[in-house]
Parts: sequence; C-alpha cells; structure tokens
Amino acid sequence: MASATSAAVAFACSRHENGHAARPINAITHIYDGGTPPPHDGPNRRNTALGLAIHTGACIFWAVFYEALFGKRARRDPQAAIASSAAIAATAYFVDYYVVHRRFRPGIEAYLSRGSLVAVYAALAVGYAAAARLRK
Repeated sequence: MASATSAAVAFACSRHENGHAARPINAITHIYDGGTPPPHDGPNRRNTALGLAIHTGACIFWAVFYEALFGKRARRDPQAAIASSAAIAATAYFVDYYVVHRRFRPGIEAYLSRGSLVAVYAALAVGYAAAARLRK
C-alpha cells in the first residue's frame, strides 16, 4: 500500500511539474544501471517497470521494520499508526539522502521539487498507516 500511495503521488507531482508522470519512477533505475537518473521510459517502458519494482522492494524493506517495531500497536491505535508510519517514512528519507552512497539514492529528487519530495514521503507514511489500520 505504501508503494502504491507514494508512487501515485510521485506520478501526480511529476505530471504537474514536468508534464511527464513517470520521470521520478524512471529515475530510480539508476540504482541498477548506474549513471545519472534517466527521465525517459526506456525501451518497452523498461525504466518505468524496473523503477516501480525497485521502489516496491524498498517499500517492502521499510515495511518489515514498521511491522517489527510498530505493527501490533499501529493496528490497535490510529494515533500510533500515524506517528509510527511518519517515523518510518522520515527514517527512510534520512537513510535515502544522508546515509547511503549517492549511487543508491532514489533519484526522484532529480525530477521533483522539494515540496513534491516531501509529499512522496508523506504518502509513504499514509500508505503504511492505512495498511496497518486495514489489517486491524
């Protein structure tokens, strides 16, 4: 759910800012391919599909921590779901942009404004909280 919400916000923000929805998702492929984050879809939309796969994998990675640390409480208490999902999303942002090597940064920042980047990570948090509450 977190992957879907954050990708949807990235698509919407990019459509508004760039006139091309998939640029931030395409950019993620630089983690696999190296080089600068590409804006184009690639042959047969390869960059979009690979970018979504990498993005979803990263969201699952953070979901494991979310569930292990906060899952039971988040399912019982809506405020805990919101606070804990915000903590995981903030941690993901910090790791993405201040811990990992530039090669492993998402690359979406190349095609989204700072405000849109915040919106993407907020949508990530909303996705984790919503999933916890739906699993209640």
